[in-house]
Amino acid sequence: MTTPELSTIVVAWRAADDVAELVAAWPRDRRFELVVVDQDGDLPQRLAGLGALPASIRVLSPGRNLGFAGGSNLGAQAARAEYLFFLNPDARPEAGTLEALRLAFDHWPQAAGLVPRLIGFDGAAQAGWQLRRLPTALALLAHALFWNPGSGDAREPAAGAPIEQPAAAALALRRSVFEAVDGFDERYFPAWFEDVDLARRLADRGDRMLYLPTALCRHRQGSSVGALGYAAFLAAYDRNLCRYLDRHHGHGWSLAFRALAGPAALARLLLLPLRRPARAASRAEAARALIEVARGSLSGWATAASAASEPSAPPEPSEPSA
Repeated sequence: MTTPELSTIVVAWRAADDVAELVAAWPRDRRFELVVVDQDGDLPQRLAGLGALPASIRVLSPGRNLGFAGGSNLGAQAARAEYLFFLNPDARPEAGTLEALRLAFDHWPQAAGLVPRLIGFDGAAQAGWQLRRLPTALALLAHALFWNPGSGDAREPAAGAPIEQPAAAALALRRSVFEAVDGFDERYFPAWFEDVDLARRLADRGDRMLYLPTALCRHRQGSSVGALGYAAFLAAYDRNLCRYLDRHHGHGWSLAFRALAGPAALARLLLLPLRRPARAASRAEAARALIEVARGSLSGWATAASAASEPSAPPEPSEPSA
């Protein structure tokens, strides 16, 4: 069997339709392997209508939900190429993107990773959401107040520009680099902040990820919050934010976050009649979520919503908890 040149790894959870669409459009080119980690067992039935899959497309079924980090690590272990491309189920590489990634690794041997250009299915650029600097401790503390001061510049950088914290929705890495830092940290489950943590560890080693706008992917963005639910999302997001603060900035910062998060959640609860958080499906769901934040801030999220205590959906890059 021919060894592929690039392995794309997709972690699927409640995303059978997205994955089926991706598989149907995948190029039948043995140089470009697709490894799908089926976290909830829905894919075989959904893919049956597509007929026999080519050898370049493989589906792994771990039998349980490993979360984005665990699923990505499993996919990387099973992948056969030296270059690993982590891709969300709701992202679609445009024609020529896989080839562009493969060639760019040769063109930029100093690059630990490559960052494709993400746009919406409507053509809108996602640079401000996708391409960010690593967050400071103060910027993360602001999230306790439901404020995100850390969005990136909406202007797209030039090709080859270093990107400190790219979205994990579409991110290519050399296998040697990924393995040298032990992959994604699986303690960041169910999702969120494992991508920030990986970017921080790469930066600490002096590794650089470079922007490659000729590699273009269309991306729906934000599907995992709806699948998980707003309360579980907030619990997972805040818990993992504190874990990141502990690891990279010190325990005092995570304690400060918890001290702010509870009162801020209760204040926002009082304002619910005036404004419902956009990510919540209803005011009732928002109220449950905010109460969970207040409770979780006291316990360190040990009593967080049960749905958030299980490995869950592939993440979008870390966003404001609002």
